[in-house]
Parts: sequence; structure tokens; C-alpha cells
Amino acid sequence: MDAPLEPHPSFLMEEGASPELSILAEAQFDFDEEESPLTGLSEPAKKRLSYPRSGYDEQVPMLLKREQQWFGTIISRPIDEDSRMNPISPTGQPMEEEAALHIAPSPTLRPAQRIQLYNQQYWWRLLNTMHESFPLVTRLFGFFDFNRMIGIPYLTKYPPRHWSLSTLGDRFSQWCQEEYHAPDKQLVCQAAELDWAFAYSFTAHSNPRLQLEAAADLSSQPNETLLAQTLYLQPFIFLFEFDYDLFAFRIEFLKQEPDHWLHHEFPALDSSRPYHYILYRNIENNISWKGLSKCEYLILRLFHKGTTIEHVCSWLEDQSSEIIDEAAKNLQLWFQEWTQRGWLSSQK
Repeated sequence: MDAPLEPHPSFLMEEGASPELSILAEAQFDFDEEESPLTGLSEPAKKRLSYPRSGYDEQVPMLLKREQQWFGTIISRPIDEDSRMNPISPTGQPMEEEAALHIAPSPTLRPAQRIQLYNQQYWWRLLNTMHESFPLVTRLFGFFDFNRMIGIPYLTKYPPRHWSLSTLGDRFSQWCQEEYHAPDKQLVCQAAELDWAFAYSFTAHSNPRLQLEAAADLSSQPNETLLAQTLYLQPFIFLFEFDYDLFAFRIEFLKQEPDHWLHHEFPALDSSRPYHYILYRNIENNISWKGLSKCEYLILRLFHKGTTIEHVCSWLEDQSSEIIDEAAKNLQLWFQEWTQRGWLSSQK
């Protein structure tokens, strides 16, 4: 059996450190059920290290677990507007004092300064990821206001839950609906949904595509099995209906850096009519989008939920004459295009 792990003394203490740190530095990490890893510590120190053991892996050394919990708690607390760490710890002690119980000073930095570096890097990395995933929303606010009003509040309520930062914004649209209440809420929420579609579509799962032969059979001699088969849009497809042309608005916004728009007029937002779009990952794995007519949008929305061609035909019977006429003229061509682009699948 390998020798029991010990914390490296240089990390926990240096000359002149408190007796409590000496005990931590000398303690072995493997202990039996009746031996407490906190034996010999003062009551305040025991209180600081006595976190709940919910979900604790018994194979992980207890003191290592406690240090990880403390470290994670400290670095994930929001930094202030000047990127400084909260000076008071969750236990109510000054961080200058509490950090010294866990971290040794370096030749140039005090323990609290050392943990502050990790606190800053945690937030700077997450906020930078949010800027990259939500470029339109970031430009609506500028970097500083986005971080203060949007990014930090969102990440505080919904911290990362996956090792991949590509999923960091998966609940951002939900947060906007729940927590953002300014007069421009509709624009901000829709911008968040559009930005996330661009980000998520690139990595979203792809189901087996409906084969081109199916569309050809439908145009020549309808296949009864195909007509009754439930079809779905691919997971990487997003449909949008806006009261304004948010896609063109986004394109113009992204031509400049976020802080450019703090001192310049926003691009014009065309609200002359409703706009319908589809955003998708194409065969070359690039993100593309295309404007749709209302009729094509409504039919694709049925396939998004899962439907059959037979049901689409029945649904059309209850629509306006304008919708019926457009579908009668274009549905066969649309179906061939949707199949060729790989938008349809028989799997949900």
C-alpha cells in the first residue's frame, strides 16, 4: 500500500505560523472512523473546517476535501467593480486572517492576495466566455455594465455545472426572463436566445438525416409509410419569429467592438414587418441562417415538435387561403430542400 498522503508543509505553513497550521501540516490524511481529522485544532478552527459531508467520497482524504471546499467557496464569490475579492469571508472573518489559515505567503504576496488571484481569474474567465457566447447582448450593454448587471448576477444564480465552458450560457435565456425587468426586456431576452442559438447549434447533437430518396419518392409517388412517419427537426435547428429584423441588427452590431456602441448610435432596427428565420448547422458544419415565409415557418414549427406529413396536410385545411395557396405551390419543393439540407430526421 502506498504511504499515506500528507499536505506539503510549505503550502500550509512557514516559520512563525500558528500552532493550528502546524497540526494541519503534520496531519496524515488517512484516518479511521473514530479519529477526527480536526483533533487538536481550536474550536474556531474546527468551526471553519466543519462543512457538511453531503456527497463526500470516503476515498478522498478528509483534510483535502475540506481545503477544496474552502477554496471553491472563496474563488466563486463575486468580485467587486474593481475586480477585488470580498474582504470578509463567509464565516465573517477578515479574509486577511482566514486565508492565512489555509495558504502560506509567497515572497511577494500575502495569503489573501494569493487567493484573490484565483478569485479574479475564475470570474474573468467565466465573464470572457459569456462575452464570446453572447456578443449581441454584450454590445447592448458594453463590457462593464454587462458584467455588473448581467454576467455576475447570472453566474451567481446559475454557476457552472459542467466541465465544458461551452455550456456556461445554457440557462441564460431563462435567467433573463426571471431576473431582467428593464423596459428593453423583450429585446434583451430575444438577443440572448439568438446568441445562444449561434453558440449551441455548433456543438448540438445531430440525428440520422432523412434520406434524399424519401423526398424523391414523395414527389413522384407518395409513400404511405413516409406520409404517416413522425418526423422531427434536427437538434441543431432553431426557429425564430421577431417583430423586427434582429438578424440584420446583430450583423451590424458585431462589426464593432462592444464599447464602440457606448459612444455611437445603435444600428437601425427594421420593425416594418414580422420576420421569420431558421438557424442551423449546414453540411459543412458551419452556422447558417435563412429567412422564411410565415407559411414555411409555421410548417417547420410543426416538425420541430414532431409531426407527420399527413398531419401537416390536415392542419393546412384549417388555415387561411393565403397559407393554403402558398403551401400548395411550395410544399413539395420545401420538403426536398429540407431533406437535402439535412434538417429532418425520424428520430427525436
